Amino acid sequence: MPTVLAHAVETCLGSPIVDFRDVHGGMTPGPAATLSLDNGASAFVKAMSKGINARSYELYQQEAAVLAVMRTGVPAARLWGIVEVDDWVALVMDRVPGTAAGPPWTNGAVAAVASACAATAEVIAPAGVPPVLGRLPDLDGWTKLAAEPDDLTGWEIRHVDRLAAATSGWRTWTAGRLLTHQDIRADNAIIDPASGTAVLVDWGCAAAGAPWLDRALLAADVVAAGHAEGPEVARRQALELLLGEPSEASRFVIAQAGMWRRNSTLPAHPGMPTHRAWQRARADVLQPLIEDLLAVIGS
Repeated sequence: MPTVLAHAVETCLGSPIVDFRDVHGGMTPGPAATLSLDNGASAFVKAMSKGINARSYELYQQEAAVLAVMRTGVPAARLWGIVEVDDWVALVMDRVPGTAAGPPWTNGAVAAVASACAATAEVIAPAGVPPVLGRLPDLDGWTKLAAEPDDLTGWEIRHVDRLAAATSGWRTWTAGRLLTHQDIRADNAIIDPASGTAVLVDWGCAAAGAPWLDRALLAADVVAAGHAEGPEVARRQALELLLGEPSEASRFVIAQAGMWRRNSTLPAHPGMPTHRAWQRARADVLQPLIEDLLAVIGS
């Protein structure tokens, strides 16, 4: 982080930084750290340069706008301020005690994050948080891949028509008025070891949408990121998370896999050379769960 930006962060916090610890993980290629301040307080800061990754810079600005209107009761860190210097932006917020939910996932972490998702889904999205359609990626991946059969594996060729049919209409059935985090992953949730509760972080994709969206994303990540007790436990927990939800939740998991698989064929993001391989790996590992879901929804 440039020195001038670090000084601006100190001004935002109202106290000099006396120590810091780098925080690793997540998807964005910028600095992040927990800070110890001269006044005895602590904070968390993450920063991004538009020159390093313009999309990540935009996500940080979106996250700041969401956190600025966040309602009480939502499991999110409090925003102290946003600092902008030259082509850099830094988000300064509360330090959340604990460690990331994974990967790999554990039974306790899945339960804690599921509870956090449920609490979020009870909140009407504040004014200024956009509809989910404006935040979602293109979920027509399977439909597009069906038109590109030369790029498909044998499993995909056998299933792609059913997958495309199962995900049709996602623009309609993802809509709603409730707050949704929209980026539920193991590294976007912090588990407090004292209480066992979870706080969701990285709110740059937050939107107003259907109440089941975050639970569906959790189900997908438990399988895609892996469970400490193995793939069969991950698959069973994903099915349990989707049990009782409308069929659209299962269709959304299928659509997520299609998005990852289709995007894995695209050129690499600037500054993120491994992201496409990560997307492909997630799509591939979800295949057994997708077969279960196709049977459940009868598509």
